[in-house]
Amino acid sequence: MKTKQEMHEEEGIDQERRKALSRLGLVASAVYATPILMTLSSSASAQEAEPSVSEPSVPSGPSEPSEPSEPSEPSGPSEPSEPDEPEEPVS
Repeated sequence: MKTKQEMHEEEGIDQERRKALSRLGLVASAVYATPILMTLSSSASAQEAEPSVSEPSVPSGPSEPSEPSEPSEPSGPSEPSEPDEPEEPVS
């Protein structure tokens, strides 16, 4: 049978253990959620910024045409095609 002092010491250890586990859980939650919160924070700050509007620039002129390329080799003869069957009129 345990004495009152032994029971009190065990309860104290249990309380300390619970506090430590609670802190560990809070730290783990913060580490897990930080990337999400940072993304939301940067998105919110990007939306808060005033859009910069400037005057459109003058379009540039057309560039010089390039030299024509060499003609490609012709392909060989193809097989004669069959005539298509006439389609029935749609009413």
